[in-house]
Amino acid sequence: MKFSILIVTFNRKKIFFECLQSISIQSQVVPFEVIVVLNGDLTNLDKYKSNFPQFKFIHITQTTKANARNIAINKAQGEYLYFLGDDCILPDNHFKKINFDLNWDVLGGPDLPSQKASNLQAIFGAALASPLCMGPSFKRHSRHSSYENKATEGQLNIGNLWFKKSIFTEDEFKFNGLLFKNEEHYLLKEVLLQNKIIHYDPNLFVYLERTPHFEKLGAALIRSGKCRALTFFTSPNKMDLIYFSPWIFLALIFFNLFNPNFFFMTSIILYIGVIFILGITTIRRPSLYFVLLHFFILTCYNIGLIKGCWISFGNICKKTFIKI
Repeated sequence: MKFSILIVTFNRKKIFFECLQSISIQSQVVPFEVIVVLNGDLTNLDKYKSNFPQFKFIHITQTTKANARNIAINKAQGEYLYFLGDDCILPDNHFKKINFDLNWDVLGGPDLPSQKASNLQAIFGAALASPLCMGPSFKRHSRHSSYENKATEGQLNIGNLWFKKSIFTEDEFKFNGLLFKNEEHYLLKEVLLQNKIIHYDPNLFVYLERTPHFEKLGAALIRSGKCRALTFFTSPNKMDLIYFSPWIFLALIFFNLFNPNFFFMTSIILYIGVIFILGITTIRRPSLYFVLLHFFILTCYNIGLIKGCWISFGNICKKTFIKI
């Protein structure tokens, strides 16, 4: 078996069915299997089995996604493991784009807005793919970059991620089952410390249906910022300080609110102007929403960073007092 596609799902409906359909219509390049872990949910199981009898469906008592993925790994027979999000759609001939002969241990690509995305969802996707908004993490959501054979964990996401199975079977890595989010970034950091090779291919993209709701997007961004801070304090790396650069934006805003300054005000106006121009080049039209989304995303992410730092500071204090 060349590779195994591993999907963990809970209570997905229409989009998950489309995800499975996009796999079933792929051109058969090499033998592969699909393992779906139903994480505590039996909804529509009979429908899935009748429409996709060639796939394996495993029902487990609800647990963290990290634990569910570890269970899927133990069931997989493939030489390579492909972790696919249950809300992702594969483009045509997706597997023909993968070069298994290259010397990589981990391979990832971006997620792009769904082909059926609304105008608002497309703008959401464009904002998440903006380096002015997401910093180095923009590569997770954009195909407008180059192939990298020394990728970082910040460029990859678990919804579109390949591993050599030997990383789990021979090197004995696994996802931290206690984590509810960002478990792949902890794992990728550990993998990098062991000098494993991580590649990023912008052409190896999947389609993802973006949420059209500001409250859901904001909540996801807060969680992302919180987990990024927790990850940093758990495994500090000076290179990861770049993920705290949005604090510069926050500092500029607060400084101008309480002490207006021509220099800093000009900086913000220039920033807005560059975003506006970027919007014209990416979504092909001027959009105030695109500008506002940058501020919204950065604000939510900063809230998450502050929450994560506060929790980490509290944990450090507890350990210090316990030692004393």
